[in-house]
Amino acid sequence: MWASVALRWTLEFAEQHHPLQWLLNAILIGYAILLIFNEFIIRDSEIRAHIYLAIQTMFIIGGMLLYYELDFFAILFMPLGGQAMFILPRLKAIVWIGIFSAAIIIGQLTQFEFPNGLPFTFLYLAGLFFVASFSTTMLRTNEARIQSDRLLDELQQAHRQLQDYAGQAEELATMKERNRLARELHDSVAQTLYGLTLQAEAAARNLTAGQIDEAAGALREIRDSAQQTLQETRLLIFELRPPILEQEGLITALQNRLESVESRSGLKVQIMLDEVKQLSAGIEAGLYGIANEALNNILKHARAKSVKVSLKKQGEKIVLEIQDDGVGFDVNGMSGGMGLNGMKERAEQFGGDLQIMSDNKGTTIRVEVTDG
Repeated sequence: MWASVALRWTLEFAEQHHPLQWLLNAILIGYAILLIFNEFIIRDSEIRAHIYLAIQTMFIIGGMLLYYELDFFAILFMPLGGQAMFILPRLKAIVWIGIFSAAIIIGQLTQFEFPNGLPFTFLYLAGLFFVASFSTTMLRTNEARIQSDRLLDELQQAHRQLQDYAGQAEELATMKERNRLARELHDSVAQTLYGLTLQAEAAARNLTAGQIDEAAGALREIRDSAQQTLQETRLLIFELRPPILEQEGLITALQNRLESVESRSGLKVQIMLDEVKQLSAGIEAGLYGIANEALNNILKHARAKSVKVSLKKQGEKIVLEIQDDGVGFDVNGMSGGMGLNGMKERAEQFGGDLQIMSDNKGTTIRVEVTDG
C-alpha cells in the first residue's frame, strides 16, 4: 500500500515541483521507516504503540492536506488499522480505528468538500474496515490455533498419563493375580502335600507295627488326597496359561478349559456348545468368568463324576448352563460362599440373569442374557 501511494505521488504529482515536495517525500520516508521498524519501536510497550500510531496518523493527515488531490494518502491508514488490531487490546484498537475513520472523513471532506468528498470517504473507510476485520479474523484464528495446540498438548499429556496408569493397573492386576495363585498354592496344594506327608508317616508306622488294615486306610486317604491335589494343580496350571478368550472366542475357551482341566481330572465331560452369533467382549468375558467359577466349585466341592456344559440360543437370549451330578449344597445357606457373589456380580455387570439350583443330586448354574 505504501509503495502504491509513493509511486502515484512520484508519477503524477512530483513533476509539478511543489515548493513543499521535499516535505511530502519526508512524510512518505518517515512513514515507511516507522512501518518497517514498528516491531522494535513498540516492543512490549503499549505507550510506545499509541505514540507510534499517533505519529503515523499525523504523517497521513499532513500528506492529505498539504497538497490538493492527495486524497489517496488515506490508503496509508489501512496498514495502521491492521497493526492496531494486532498490537493493542481489542477495545483500544477499535478506538484507533475510530480515530483513523474520523481522519479520513475530515481529510476527504476538506479536500473535496461536501458532498463531492463522500465517494472517496466511503471508499477509504471500506478499505480500512476490511483490513481491520481481516486482521481481527486472523487474530481469532491464531488464538484458536494456539488454544488448539494447548489442548492437543494437554490431551497428549493426559494420554501419556493414562498409558502410565494403565501400565500401573496392569502391573497391579498381575501382582494381585500372582498373590491369589500363591494363596491358592499355599491353601490347597501345599497344605495337602503336608497332609500327605503326615498320612504317609502314619501308614509307615502302621506297617511297622503290623497294623495292615490301618495302613491300608491311610493309603486310601493318601490316594484320595493326591487325586484332589492333582485336580487343583491342573486348575492352577490352566490359570497360569495365557488367556485364549480374546484370541479364539468363548466356545474355544470353554472347550480348552474342559479338555485341559475337567477331562484330565477324571470327570466325564459333556459339551454342547452351539454356534451363536458373535457376542460382545463384555458378555463373553462375563460368561467365561461365571463358567470358570462354577467349574472350579465342581472340582473343589461337588465330588461330582460328570459335568455338562451347554451354550445355546433360545429365542432372543443366549443361555449358558453348567450342570454336575455332585452332592449339591444349600443355595440359601451358601449365598455368600463358593464364589456365588462373584458370579452374581459378573452377571449384573453385563445385564445377565443368573439362576442357581442345587439339591443332593447335583447343581445347575444357568445364565441368560440378551446381546445387542
